[in-house]
Amino acid sequence: MPVLRLILIFSLIAAASERAVAQPGQSLRRSVALLDYVAGDYARAIGADGQVLSPDEFAEQQHFIEEAAQELREDAGAQGADLARRLDALHGRIQARAPPREVVAQARDIRDEIAQRFHVALLPTRPPDLRRGAELYAQACAACHGATGHAPAKESLELPTQPTSFAAPSELKSLSPQRVFSAATYGVPNTAMPGYEGAFDDAARWDLAYFVFTLAHPLPANAERGRGLAHAALLPSDYRELATQSDEALIAKLTGAGLSERDAEYALAALRGGPFAAARDTSTGIAETRREVQKALAQAAAGDRAAAKRTIISAYLDHFEPHEPALRARDSRLVSDIEREFLAIRTALDAGKGGPPGGPSAGASSGPPAQDARGDPRPPAARLDALLERADVRGPGGALIAFVAALAIALREGLEAALLVAALLALLRKAGRTGDAHAVHFGWVAALAAGGVTWWAAGALLGISGARRELVEGALQLVTAALLLYASHWLLAAATARRVVSFLSAHTLQAGSALVVFGLSFAAIYREMFEVVLFFRGLLLESPGEGGPVALGALVGLLFLVALVAAFQKLGRRLKPRPLLLSCGILLCALAVFMVGNGIRALQEVGFVPLTVWGGFEVPALGVYATREGLLSQAIVLVLLAGSAIWAGVRGRQGGDTTSGRATAAA
Repeated sequence: MPVLRLILIFSLIAAASERAVAQPGQSLRRSVALLDYVAGDYARAIGADGQVLSPDEFAEQQHFIEEAAQELREDAGAQGADLARRLDALHGRIQARAPPREVVAQARDIRDEIAQRFHVALLPTRPPDLRRGAELYAQACAACHGATGHAPAKESLELPTQPTSFAAPSELKSLSPQRVFSAATYGVPNTAMPGYEGAFDDAARWDLAYFVFTLAHPLPANAERGRGLAHAALLPSDYRELATQSDEALIAKLTGAGLSERDAEYALAALRGGPFAAARDTSTGIAETRREVQKALAQAAAGDRAAAKRTIISAYLDHFEPHEPALRARDSRLVSDIEREFLAIRTALDAGKGGPPGGPSAGASSGPPAQDARGDPRPPAARLDALLERADVRGPGGALIAFVAALAIALREGLEAALLVAALLALLRKAGRTGDAHAVHFGWVAALAAGGVTWWAAGALLGISGARRELVEGALQLVTAALLLYASHWLLAAATARRVVSFLSAHTLQAGSALVVFGLSFAAIYREMFEVVLFFRGLLLESPGEGGPVALGALVGLLFLVALVAAFQKLGRRLKPRPLLLSCGILLCALAVFMVGNGIRALQEVGFVPLTVWGGFEVPALGVYATREGLLSQAIVLVLLAGSAIWAGVRGRQGGDTTSGRATAAA
């Protein structure tokens, strides 16, 4: 024991050069850490039926709660009085040997409430440096935990408790970097594990916390493949989100996505092994936040407002807060609005159960929460969902694909509409009814207006919030892809055009009044407008944040269309529209494959479609993700396209042979 103390003393002296002055966000962190210990270790003290499994652990759990309550009263004062009373009540439940499920839930609830209300710093502020972490581990931890993570027996170290072997995955599985950081900061009470808050700054302790996980999960040979597997399984890649995730939780998500135990371990090692960087986008965390908000609403509707409040706090701390710095740099006003609506939901949940509001939030923007949140969390939840949608910056295709797609849609649909109007006018001239031409023009103008109403109605349908909105968005993307396949394939398009022109020819020549001609013109053009609405709504859903490129593509397509119509009028039959329709058809077929892949991926992100990982590759610009559901859907689309082309080719040859035979017979 004296030898160990000397080692620890010299370790702290050697680290003194890195001694940190008071750092921001440290207040109440020890209370949070103590509650974290209770949530993680209470099940080792008390069994499910209330039996004492370890008297020492049981005594520690009571002591931890007492210390947490004392610090809360000293540091938070009146603002934390209600939380201190809840800790007193929890202490009573622990003394009564309440079941672990109850105690763990309450400890986490109070822990998260303290963290959110007082903005306790629980996450690293920069990517961890594993090399520095290794140096600190050798300096301060190896004496007890072993140089390679295999801790010697406690007897040889003259310790009362056995140090953790970080190289053993089974001993590390329930821990997260955040919990290791807390242990490195404050030590572990009633053990020889000291705290290093005065020796190492926050950044150094985070480096150390992330490093110890590499002892159990060495970096694999092909780390890129491992990270690809993790990304395909929709696991977080941002180092801040990884800070709160235990190995156990990550493995459960990986195996739940269809990965074998070997591949799951491979992916976990790649995540833990770095290099760490902030995620380029926040889509996964935002999607998870939106799911948790809907889960909280469902819990509140079922009468469990306490669980709903826990879920809301977890949504903020575990899924939104890790991305808050990047979002704040982009739009600080948006982040403040989001925090205000989180507070409004919590206030509504408290008001609904007759309790006082949860207390002030240091992170909320100035101004009171919305007044319509009294007891009903749905209005602020709807506003929060709209704000989170603005924060979601998906759009894997980028501005170029959005522009080209909009241009192709505008050209293809606009050209077909222009040809139909020209066909109607030509048929009227052929029938000697040029006086009814105004009915054609009234018809297509009315169809454009009806298209505007349809656009507004589609926007209102998409204006619903929550899970139903996600379902509508995903379904609309897939429906749009199906329509694109049908409408843009050049052979199907040609056949459709022939049928439409044949129908218009027969009915225009038989029409007895201008009203009938108006109806024909309206129906023909509104069909095109309906497709345009669906196509552009689907494209905007596919490329959020790319409204400018989509609008620009549509405008350029419209200008090209005006030029083409003018050329048709001037050159007549010498200018063939079919090559242009063919080119646009090919582009839109490719867009359909792209939209199917991203539509399936979007539904997987919100849990409406199962997720089974088939590999670690992805090409977001093409909508290709390595999941069984996405790849099979895209394969089916490609097979349909290929089959349609083969069938049309065979029919074309048969038609050519028949024509040749008839010509020979006639001769």
